[in-house]
Amino acid sequence: MLTYFLDFINKRVQLNNEERVLLEKLLKVRLYKKGEFLIKEGEYSDAFYFNIKGLVRLYYLIEGEEKTTYFYSGNQYISAYRSFTRDEPCRFNLQAMEDTHIVAINKNSAYQLLEHSSKFEALARLAMEDELICHQDMVASHIIMTPEQRYLNLMESFPEIFQKVPQLHIASYIGVKPESLSRIKKRCLQKT
Repeated sequence: MLTYFLDFINKRVQLNNEERVLLEKLLKVRLYKKGEFLIKEGEYSDAFYFNIKGLVRLYYLIEGEEKTTYFYSGNQYISAYRSFTRDEPCRFNLQAMEDTHIVAINKNSAYQLLEHSSKFEALARLAMEDELICHQDMVASHIIMTPEQRYLNLMESFPEIFQKVPQLHIASYIGVKPESLSRIKKRCLQKT
């Protein structure tokens, strides 16, 4: 799994052997079992993650109700960036929705890499760009799309999610109650 991540990195930033060895030494690979949390609301994040394979749900707990805002699939960076950089409690939960292979680097190791080489600074910038784009897409989808459009977008961009995630979480993600999701699905089927 680590080799996969290092190859992924190398496509974006060419590391020499010394840099690759240092990176390998500082990274940790972990398997999160279905239902396990990478981080829970109120905890402090000391790691930045990369999802090699699997599915992670980002959700907020609001007045006892889970509000899903994003699903991270393979080849995506994951962070509780505010908590990671500002030493604040995390405001949301990151939960594995299936067995998920994650590469993580802790804060001290990340800063060590940044001081070591400008290539790691470039890599950190690329990772943050990817994270920012994900979050902008998430916000935009909830502002400019109707729930039905979000459902259709999810069907088109990530069809396998419907076999991996309970309908309750999909309904929450598109911003409706489960019974409304059933109606949306029915309407979409009638249109095809």
